[in-house]
Amino acid sequence: MRIVQISDIHLYGDKQQNLLGVKTFESFVAVVNLLKADKNKPDMIILTGDMAQDHSEQAYRNMVDVLKEFTVPIYFVAGNHDNPDIIERLFPMNNISDKKNIVFDHWNIILLNSQIPGRVEGCLNVSQLNYMQACLQAYPHHHAIVMFHHQPIPVGSTWLDQYILTNANEFWRLVKNFPQLRTIFFGHVHQVHEGQKQGVNYYSAPATCIQFMRKSHDFALENLNPGYRWIELSPEGELKTGISRVANYVGTFQADAKGYE
Repeated sequence: MRIVQISDIHLYGDKQQNLLGVKTFESFVAVVNLLKADKNKPDMIILTGDMAQDHSEQAYRNMVDVLKEFTVPIYFVAGNHDNPDIIERLFPMNNISDKKNIVFDHWNIILLNSQIPGRVEGCLNVSQLNYMQACLQAYPHHHAIVMFHHQPIPVGSTWLDQYILTNANEFWRLVKNFPQLRTIFFGHVHQVHEGQKQGVNYYSAPATCIQFMRKSHDFALENLNPGYRWIELSPEGELKTGISRVANYVGTFQADAKGYE
């Protein structure tokens, strides 16, 4: 089973609109074209939030138009920039499903909503934690993966770690009860970050547009190309993962960027 994680697309209703020197639609298309060219085809795609930047319905429709060429199922979680009302109204659409628990062979994938509407930071509220627990209890012998938008651990960037999962401690306490939960994937940080806590591996994904500078005290961009994360799962429980990036930075790199909304 091969999964592709695509994160932090930040599309606008206007395809020509740019975010800090990057036309996000153009950059997203470049990442999707890279995926199409990969000889290792995905069995599913999971979008880990911030699909739209301007909260417009057209931004989501632009995304659907690009992704409809794939024949595999596509799943998603919301990010802090996403519009929950539009998401609820539009999806499912075409090959994009609103299903949040994906079970196959010996694997159990759980998608959670860490969005606090109107806020940048995240939280897995009681209903989301209860949902995670119920999904894990339902398949105690499956290897489990949890995916959501906000980082559940500090990534080492002072400005960015203000917007962490605010109830991360509560989340990790629950994780302790389920040894089959092997791996966590998240978005939000626009950079690759990997580590382990409580014996659980965690990974972030690059954005399909601008990349945030790693280990930075203040907001800064890093001159890295956009990309996606691939994940390979074996029936025996082995997980392999890595990053694929497009050949060039898409747009004009703004070394002096001070932030965005």
